[in-house]
Amino acid sequence: MKFSVIIAAYNEGPQIGSSLKRLRQISHTSPMEVIVVDGGSDDGTVEAAREWADEVLEQGKPNRGAQWHAGAEKATGDLLFFLRADAQPPGNWQQALEHFWLATPTGGLAATAFSVSYGAGAGLSLLSMWSNARVRSGLASSDHGLCTTPEIYKAVGGFPAFPVLEDLEFSRRLAARGRIALLPERIRPAARHVHSIGPLAYIARRVWLETRYKAGVTPEKLFAAAPNL
Repeated sequence: MKFSVIIAAYNEGPQIGSSLKRLRQISHTSPMEVIVVDGGSDDGTVEAAREWADEVLEQGKPNRGAQWHAGAEKATGDLLFFLRADAQPPGNWQQALEHFWLATPTGGLAATAFSVSYGAGAGLSLLSMWSNARVRSGLASSDHGLCTTPEIYKAVGGFPAFPVLEDLEFSRRLAARGRIALLPERIRPAARHVHSIGPLAYIARRVWLETRYKAGVTPEKLFAAAPNL
């Protein structure tokens, strides 16, 4: 089974090299391609990514939905694994995904998501529990490392070209087709924005954005208000 790891990046120059190096170091059991899609970074992200990625695509401006979709269209793997540039997947991510997808009947399955861990402490633990509970209800954020097949991806329409809340809309499309299975293995996002404003403020900001989106505010206007979510 071949994996296509698709990473949306924007101004990740200081850490993307080390993140991709770690990904290479923990990935041994199955064929893998790493596709980084940059959203107009100006801090050396593209140059740092080229050392470790199989392919680096460049877009003119940050738009995670469009970036992930561009990577998916280039991917050649049996499974598409969408990863944020600051996330650390579990050390056995390949084995966990391969075992689950091969052992589970795929009739009612749309995608998988790793359980997220934002760190220690009461607030971060609460945020992790809240985020993991939402996956069980069919709403998975991009922090969870969504994984699906190319066939399912195409059938649901893929990621929308949203600069923010692209994960909300994509998970809705997936959930309309089948369940999003929450795996017990932990993925650890750096979540710099969470640490900068605090976990409770992050939850409030996320709910506020989702409420405004449901009320008809465009993702572009929401991105202008919260570009770091």
